[in-house]
Amino acid sequence: MNLRDFEFFHALGEVLSFTQVAHQFGVSQPTISHAMKRLEAYYDCDLIKKDPSHRFVVLTKEGEILKTYVRHILYEFTVLQRAIEHARQDQVYVGFPPMIRARILPGLLTEEGAVELISSFELVSGGSKALLLKLLSGQLEFSLIGSVTPLVHPNLTVKQLYQRDFYIFVAKENPLAQKKEISFEEALDYPFVLLENDFVHTKAFQNLSDKYRKKARILFRFSDAHTIGQMVKSNVGITLMTDFLPFQDMKGLVKIPLASEDKVSFYVQYAYLRNAVLSDKLLVLIDMLDKLSQKDQSEPS
Repeated sequence: MNLRDFEFFHALGEVLSFTQVAHQFGVSQPTISHAMKRLEAYYDCDLIKKDPSHRFVVLTKEGEILKTYVRHILYEFTVLQRAIEHARQDQVYVGFPPMIRARILPGLLTEEGAVELISSFELVSGGSKALLLKLLSGQLEFSLIGSVTPLVHPNLTVKQLYQRDFYIFVAKENPLAQKKEISFEEALDYPFVLLENDFVHTKAFQNLSDKYRKKARILFRFSDAHTIGQMVKSNVGITLMTDFLPFQDMKGLVKIPLASEDKVSFYVQYAYLRNAVLSDKLLVLIDMLDKLSQKDQSEPS
């Protein structure tokens, strides 16, 4: 029995065809059959209900059990391979979503030794959803992640750094600017300028929009908050955003809280695999992030 046999069995359990698995791996069909026989001999049971024609595959109860465990075995092996490769190359891959990076990085870089520390990492940019998948697959050792609900995953250690409300931002001359708070349903009467679909803010917007089953008019989508702020300041449209992002101090913008029934939060957290062996450099980064978060939360809004 070897790892390749597990890979063949996992694929067979998915597609239920010896022919397709053989084609997928570029081997002969007897190669797959011999691998299955080795596994059955090792576990001393039938894993596949016998069909001499091999036209279709049905797993036995024992085969279904092995299929479940093999998925985890192959996942752990892939993560292990990547962790060792990164360590061998002395590389630490850190995920940094652009919007979170724009807010956190300036504060980090004021700390002594932070420039040298952060420059030693391989910083990986991308949306939080994509970075989470890379983290779980072992492509990243560590990542900051934004979400509209607190991140929970059995394979991850997660620490929340920030929780900020979403607001409606409008130009000073917009009629909504006089409101002390606003329901999202009222806001849907105005055109929106939003972040692109890869960002967590889009998820918050979609959740609220679905709640009222009212189709919003979206004029533009951009990848950076500054451009959105400029468009809103010019009264081209309004936006849904947190004050965690850089344009919060732009003159000419008014931040309106959402009504209590529509309040939604933006969570910023860092995460790493629960069984990861963290480098000394990563431990220093974690300490810096924790202290920065505590400092920000102790300062008046």
